[in-house]
This record gives sequence, C-alpha cells and structure tokens, in this order.
Amino acid sequence: MKKEKEIMTEEVNWKEGADHFLSVRDLVVEYTAAGEVIHAVNGVSFDLERGETLGLVGETGAGKTTIAKAILRILPDPPAKVRNGNILLNGVDLYKISEHEMRKVRGEKISMIFQDPMTALNPVMTVGDQIAEAIELHHKEFSPKEVTERACEMLEKVGIAASRYGDYPHQFSGGMKQRVVIAMSLACNPLLILADEPTTALDVTIQAQVLDMMKALREEQNTSMILITHDLGVVAETCDKVAVVYAGQIIELGSKEEIFDDPRHPYTLGLFGSLPTLTGDEKRLHPIDGMPPNPADLPEGCAFNPRCGKACDACRKKDKMPELIHIGGTHYVRCFDDGVKEKKA
Repeated sequence: MKKEKEIMTEEVNWKEGADHFLSVRDLVVEYTAAGEVIHAVNGVSFDLERGETLGLVGETGAGKTTIAKAILRILPDPPAKVRNGNILLNGVDLYKISEHEMRKVRGEKISMIFQDPMTALNPVMTVGDQIAEAIELHHKEFSPKEVTERACEMLEKVGIAASRYGDYPHQFSGGMKQRVVIAMSLACNPLLILADEPTTALDVTIQAQVLDMMKALREEQNTSMILITHDLGVVAETCDKVAVVYAGQIIELGSKEEIFDDPRHPYTLGLFGSLPTLTGDEKRLHPIDGMPPNPADLPEGCAFNPRCGKACDACRKKDKMPELIHIGGTHYVRCFDDGVKEKKA
C-alpha cells in the first residue's frame, strides 16, 4: 500500500526541469501470435522537447503505431508485451506509475488522434457529448454548463459551428469527423499529441486544412506532437525532427533539414527516390527493391541488408547489429558503411 501511494505521489508531482520533455529509451515491444514472436519494436530511443513535432516515417509494419501506443500504455496485453525500455514524461517513468494514475495522463497530458476517424467516434453519441465526456472526466471542478461551453469552444476551434453539438457522426463528412477527433484530443490541453496518420483518409484539400489547423493549435498551446505518416510531404510541412523507422528500429534520426537535405541511410535515400519530382525528367520512379521483412523472422545482422545495394559481409553477420552513430549536429544514422557514417565537415 505504501509503495502504491509513493508511485501515485510521484505521478502527481510532475518534475520540472527534466533533461527532456519526453524521453524514450531502449523500447522493445513484442507480440505473440499463433505461436510466433513478432519483434515489433527493437530498441527505439529518442527525445522530444516542448512544442516540437517529431515525424515517424517508414513503411507499413515498421512499428510506428506500436511506439505511439506504447507511450500511451494502450497496447493490448496479450498479445503485446513491453519487454524493455523506459518512457519518461517530464522525468516521470510512465511504466512505473499505477494504471489508476495513467488514466489521468491519457487525455490530460497525452492524447492520441487515431488513424481512422470513421471508427474513432461512437456512432450513438452526439459529437458534442463525446468531446464533453473527455472534459468532464479530467475536470471534475467544471459545472455541466462549463463542460458544454468548453466542448462548444473546441468545436469552434476546429472550424465546426457550435450549433452542431447535437449532431451524430454519420451527419459529418470524413474531414469533419477528423476535426471532431482532433477537438477531442485537444479538449484538455494535453502536453503531447500522438497523431497516427491523421490525414490518410482525407482528400488533399481537406488534408491541407487539417494540417494547418493542427499547426495553429499546436503553436497556440505549445503542444508537442509525434506525427506518424507515410507522407514525406506532410513531414516537410509539419515536423521539426524526423525519425526514419525500419523493422522496429530508428535507422536515421535528425532535424527535418538534416534528413531532407542530407539523407544518409540507403533506406532513407530509397524513400526519397520513390517520390516523383516536379523538376526531374525521370520516366520511372525508383522504388526500394524487395519487401519489408517478416517481423517474426528478421534477417540476420542489419535488417535492411536483403534490400540494400550497399550491403557487405558485415551487414549479414549473425548477432551483429549496426549502432546509431552521431554524424554531426543532431543527425544520427544506423549503418556499417563508412561512407554513410562519414562525419559532416
């Protein structure tokens, strides 16, 4: 009982002046399915500061969503298990606090925008009531009138008239649903937003509007964000830092400028090579050869070696993994190739 009380006290008294706003260290997550062990996240580490946006990019199945769900502690157990790692928010380890306290963190300190707005909303509750529910849960001091006013205010902030408070999700378009989901995630002024492909289901025009709105709200509230996306254009428009994820590992990490202006890892170069340009005269795109590895049977050595044109014998050695090497500024890369790791002038 005493131990539980100490844990709860630690969570309530959030530390000020921690080294980083969010620190993820050596995160390892596995799933067990049909007798197989799925190695979803394999030693991921990164830091995020207040007001920053980090883009997690990579192919489907790389482990990006699992990283976000691990931060929020919403991985289904079973089949998922966090085997190793620490996740610190303002110096407090989220895996050393009770589930009771973690419920206070979700929504109030960390919120998540899920990938599909069509399934993220309850079809039998009005959109206003769904926003109000989150506010009422985290602000017990609010009167019913104040809760409703705050919910209406959030609808207005995301460009939806307060008069639509009593409408149901089926009465909204996909873009409007996503705005409602964003209003729910921002209703309690969270410190951190985990946005899982928030614009994937939207057309290009609505996508631009939603991204502009998220940027404005982030700047207004100094909110940090982790943005999961396949779209490098969205990353260029929205993010401060970029982590390129492959087979559950960060294989390149740096500021947006470092990654876009000086990509080093062959996989990162492959992602950029797969994009069309307005100025080039290429007749064909250059997709990355092969397919992402089976996370239940990862290749020996560097996980990217079967698809990499620069792979050497060192890349294929059993139990030999390349380390994340600092090459200058805030730029890190995970590769055995000396040219890739060459320090910047």
